[in-house]
Amino acid sequence: MGPPVIDALYLSQAAIVAAAAGAAVAAVPEARRRPVRRWQLLLPAGLAARACVLEIVHPSLEELRQPAIWLFAVTAGVAGVARGRFMALEVDQTWNRIRLPRAPEGLWFAVVLALLAIAEAIEVAQAAPDTDDLAFRPLVEFGMALAAGFLVGRAGAAWIRVPHIPHSDLP
Repeated sequence: MGPPVIDALYLSQAAIVAAAAGAAVAAVPEARRRPVRRWQLLLPAGLAARACVLEIVHPSLEELRQPAIWLFAVTAGVAGVARGRFMALEVDQTWNRIRLPRAPEGLWFAVVLALLAIAEAIEVAQAAPDTDDLAFRPLVEFGMALAAGFLVGRAGAAWIRVPHIPHSDLP
């Protein structure tokens, strides 16, 4: 077993990859136009947000003081809110199930998030243990902020709209 700092580094990278991969897996049913429960609409966004925050916070909480990344995430969130506000939803109000007939972008953003997390985990694994200079890191942070911000905005806007959508019988 290596020094505790190195083990914590790999553990945090594993948590980031797990959350990002979980977001991609959770986005598959909605992309395949399958009915999902209302809470499942928020799952990819929540996991994406977790992966993004873990990425930004890593390696210390001082990394939270990056206004450019937060501005980028908020801008992507506004675009996500617009998409969530205007995308088609079919809602079975009786069983609290939702189908997104034409919304594959949730899966696309979640897959990009997972690929960025995996690419950075590979870069961290190949880097020397004493280096803090990872050239790919700013791109990963901005890409993850874009994907997570969009997914959170989209899911939040759709979640708020669900009670106001007329009932449809879903299989």
